[in-house]
Amino acid sequence: MFYVDSRAIQRRLDEVIGPFDWKNQYTQWQGASQLCGIAIYNAERNEWVGKFDGAENTDIEAVKGGLSDAFKRAACVWGVGRYLYEVDGVWVEVEKRGNSTVIKQSEYSKLEKAYNAAVSRIFGTAIATTAEPPVKKEPTASAPQTSRNVAPPAQVSAPSKVTPAPQPQPNNNQTQTPSSGDYTVKSVKSSGKSSSLLELVDSAGEVISAYVKSGDKAIVAGSRMSKVTMEQKSGNYGAYNVLSDYCLAA
Repeated sequence: MFYVDSRAIQRRLDEVIGPFDWKNQYTQWQGASQLCGIAIYNAERNEWVGKFDGAENTDIEAVKGGLSDAFKRAACVWGVGRYLYEVDGVWVEVEKRGNSTVIKQSEYSKLEKAYNAAVSRIFGTAIATTAEPPVKKEPTASAPQTSRNVAPPAQVSAPSKVTPAPQPQPNNNQTQTPSSGDYTVKSVKSSGKSSSLLELVDSAGEVISAYVKSGDKAIVAGSRMSKVTMEQKSGNYGAYNVLSDYCLAA
């Protein structure tokens, strides 16, 4: 089965929300179990919004494992990694390594291919070949999982049609593509402290999403843009667009 670990969730929240705009807390619950809450600051409402879930202590490193599981379950309530429940398990070959059983190194390309195909199926879009698949669990490969009813993140979630498309960390593979014609801003959504996600509509009615640095208060829903230049970038969560130059209509 595919899954994300706690550090991947922490990176995701830092990238999309910002390291100072989310926090977590734990509460003991019914003996050997605990609740974890993840709170995200909502600037429009001027308040912290928290969502909770819990887990029991685990068999190995009981307390640490229980805290980690509770954190991951709370993140799933926010939508982080929730789409992975819709990805079927994959059978792979394993081998003995000491007292453990691990997935053969040659099988990881098979897992990555299965993951990329599942993301394309779930979200209707292919992910960049540079994207890193979630951690593959060791020491054993598991049987396919039954799909669960899930929905992607609102700002803090895995890639999905209702994202803002996740805000990845850029790498050096990028191209600059001038876009001709005018665009109308359909919506503006905050994406962390330093950027906003725009939905732009061109003259043919096509909608495209792109990030822009925060600070230009003139960009609101209904604004018109011309001489738009976009940079297409890719990172851990796939391809995305960044506005590098534009003019706002008077």
